[in-house]
Amino acid sequence: MTTTDAVIPARVFKIVAWLGVISFVTYVALVIQSPVTRAHQYDLVAYRTAGLRVLQGIPLYDTPLIGNVKGIYEYLYPPFAAILFTPLAVLDGVLFTIVGSLVNGAVLVGVIWLALSMLGYRRDYRLVWFSVFAGCALLYCEPIRQTVIFGQINLVLLALVLVDLALPDRVRYKGVLIGIAAGIKLIPAFFVLYLLVTRRWRAAAVAGGTFVATALLGFAVMPRDSVIFWTSAVMDPTRIGPADMGPNQTLSGMIARLVGVSVEQRVLWVVLGAVIAVIGLLLARRLSFAGYELPAIVLCGLVSTFVSPFSWPHHWVWLGLLVVYLLHLSLRPGAVVERWALGGTLAVTLGGVLGLIDYQVPTLLAVPDWAHLGFFYQNAYLWLTLGVFVAVYLPLRHNRSAVQATLTA
Repeated sequence: MTTTDAVIPARVFKIVAWLGVISFVTYVALVIQSPVTRAHQYDLVAYRTAGLRVLQGIPLYDTPLIGNVKGIYEYLYPPFAAILFTPLAVLDGVLFTIVGSLVNGAVLVGVIWLALSMLGYRRDYRLVWFSVFAGCALLYCEPIRQTVIFGQINLVLLALVLVDLALPDRVRYKGVLIGIAAGIKLIPAFFVLYLLVTRRWRAAAVAGGTFVATALLGFAVMPRDSVIFWTSAVMDPTRIGPADMGPNQTLSGMIARLVGVSVEQRVLWVVLGAVIAVIGLLLARRLSFAGYELPAIVLCGLVSTFVSPFSWPHHWVWLGLLVVYLLHLSLRPGAVVERWALGGTLAVTLGGVLGLIDYQVPTLLAVPDWAHLGFFYQNAYLWLTLGVFVAVYLPLRHNRSAVQATLTA
């Protein structure tokens, strides 16, 4: 349940403020020292190229956006996303890098502020500053850090979903932002299922209708590219890269690294992925009906990334929001288990600290296999998500009667 008009304790505020200042200063110093590796904005460059192709009438899916190697920097999103990327064409040079970094930073701060607001914290200037400091500190959460470095769109998609689900259910346009997010990148469509299992029928219909509208807009502006995307490119795994790549932090990637890329691997991924998705949705449903909306949203975000065909580490921005929620739980008196959970999550996600030492090994996921233990730490985000499953299930199991009363009300 959320608290009522809560405030961040002064001691916690100071600790996070100092961590934020230190993180920001060291991050900026590293960018100045090595902008090519710390602020290259490669993915934002790819988005800009896609927008330019729309303006110039160049096909999106015939050749990679950067270079000429199959499976590297090919355009993977629907045509609708490329239409949205067209304003990037006016940016270039240093301004391009600055704007890309600042937008992601601002979105991150806004997401933290909204999450804390949903948890009942007082919406005053202290919450704004705390969100700023927390956002700076999360620059060393590996998915967040990589999103900023690459100029990725993950935080924007997270924000669209979170803002939509934070709206009261009575709002008639609830679902529009989820539909837009799904139109940009298909994975957020998982939240339409969340709307359905939580009985938000109108919002689910609005989200689905909006998604269809984005596809139709793509067909109207770019008919040839739309046909290619929806009939072939969307189902072509070679456009991303082999599933057994180390950075592929998904169930599909873990299975591929175990048994190799094959028909059996894909079948096993589909079956197990469906089971994981159903379990995740049922747990999120129970959380939502019990009044725990933010953790339900975070759980769905983690599950959608878990079962995706391919997820780079920077796709796991939901882990940053998990850190924020665990920090909230850790503020309660006697929250020993919650503090251990926060510490464990930080240990897995703070790859930016390793990046201070060696940029080529920025995270536990990239550490070479040692004593055949790589299966565990090289799939750390997946194990962490399954740990969240257990952490969610056990408390709800003991509070089943209250949840059941809500479901039948």
